[in-house]
Amino acid sequence: MSYSFLKELQNLKVVVVHPLDEEGSALMDHLRRIGCVPQLIWPVPERLPEKTDILLLSIDDYERDALNTLIKSIQQPKPTILVIVSYEDPATLQKVLESGAMAVLGRPVKPFGLLSNLAISRQLWHQNRELNRDARRYKRKLKGDQVVMRAKTILMSEQRLNEDQAHHELRTLAMKRRVAIEQLAMEIVEIHEDSAGQKNETE
Repeated sequence: MSYSFLKELQNLKVVVVHPLDEEGSALMDHLRRIGCVPQLIWPVPERLPEKTDILLLSIDDYERDALNTLIKSIQQPKPTILVIVSYEDPATLQKVLESGAMAVLGRPVKPFGLLSNLAISRQLWHQNRELNRDARRYKRKLKGDQVVMRAKTILMSEQRLNEDQAHHELRTLAMKRRVAIEQLAMEIVEIHEDSAGQKNETE
């Protein structure tokens, strides 16, 4: 178990949505022993407290409607979610998938393995966050590349340039104006589309 995770754990907001019973009390006691400062909430709330980092969520059949409301209210980025289940029936598994849980704890919840599940789930959460960031960066780059290609096509058509000349023209103008080449390309595309629209209106 890495020291960095144990240190991080002390600063995370841990919310436990679990009935106020013996198991809930035992779970809270063990979370405190491993360094958490947990908050126990019951009945199932309509939404989580702000800035919840880790959620331990009890999946109970008789609270299914309330669970649906809570799960739908959780906004991105979601906290690290671990669910507690009694059964592995299709309805429970569906709720587990809908919650976006990264770990499943079976009842009765045992102290052994809880810290490991927290650590692995938090690590997966960090990895997913990095993957999402990379995906967003890739989408922005792909969109920028498409706009630059469209602008080069316009310059090639209007100024009778080849692709290398059009790219050089874009880069030179962008450096002269001290703007990103993607921004300049977008301006060229928008001007071209506006001009084409006005031409169509006059015909």
